[in-house]
Order: sequence, then C-alpha cells, then structure tokens
Amino acid sequence: MRRKTAVLSLGSNEGMREERLLEAVRLLGGDPSVILTAFSPLYETEPIGVEASACFVNAVAIIEFEGTPEGLLQLCRDLERRAGRRRPGPDRPLDVDIILFGEIRVDEPELTIPHPRFRERLFVLAPLADVAPDMPLPPDGKRAPELIGSHSLKGWIRKISGRSAGRPG
Repeated sequence: MRRKTAVLSLGSNEGMREERLLEAVRLLGGDPSVILTAFSPLYETEPIGVEASACFVNAVAIIEFEGTPEGLLQLCRDLERRAGRRRPGPDRPLDVDIILFGEIRVDEPELTIPHPRFRERLFVLAPLADVAPDMPLPPDGKRAPELIGSHSLKGWIRKISGRSAGRPG
C-alpha cells in the first residue's frame, strides 16, 4: 500500500495541554505506519463550537501514512483513549482530527475527509500556514495564508511555543 500525506489537527484543553500534544506526536511518530514530516508550533486558542471549561492548545502534524483513512482514524482514536478522552464531552485531554488524507474524499457517519469545517478554523489554518504555507487546499486550491487573510475567522489565537516533538521522520 502506498503512503498518503495526511494532515492532522491536534488539540487539548485539559491538564498539561502542551505536554499531551507533544506526547501524542511522539507516539504517532513511533507507529510503524507513520512518518512524521512536520509539526507546527503550539497555539493557545479560544474554544470554538464546544462549551469547554478551558482554552485549547492546538497544533498541526503532517504525516505520511501507510494504510486507509479508517486505519488512521483508529490510530487517532487510540491516541485519544490513551490520553484519557471519553466521548462525548467538551473537555478533551486530547482531540485528534483528520483534516486531509491525500486526495481521498470520505463521507461516512464516523469520518468525513476533508474535514468539513477546517477552512473556518483559525486553530487549524494558522499552524498549517506555519508548516505547509504552499499546500493547495480543497476544494479550490487556496493556501492557508490566503484563507487566513481573506476570511473573518472566529475566535482568537496566539502562538505559545515553538517546541517540537523531536526531529520529523
């Protein structure tokens, strides 16, 4: 099976938020089906779409994944469970969303790719602009910096750390 480039959004609003994201990326990069190619700086962000008790720390990881979108979803859910996530609920020790998976489109009850709201979310676009500013995004090929500059996106965001999870793959 050929590897596909996937974009993941990671977030945490519970406990040691930064450390949870860094640990999740370390675990992700240690999986034999994953090659970590980029990991963004960390951002503190306003909760959007959830009644959360704390602000989030968010980042984006770009990986090469050998497997199916459903296999990647299972890996993401396993990472969330290991961090203590229980669904549903607004407080998230770890939230990992698949934003893109190569050119593949999926529209299933448990998984939609591309993520249906990623172009509206500054907490996805700002970190993505840091690590892949020239990546054309569906459906029109615009890039993250263009989307950030041309939309009135909801919520505030601030870069809090350039720490990384180690050298990419």
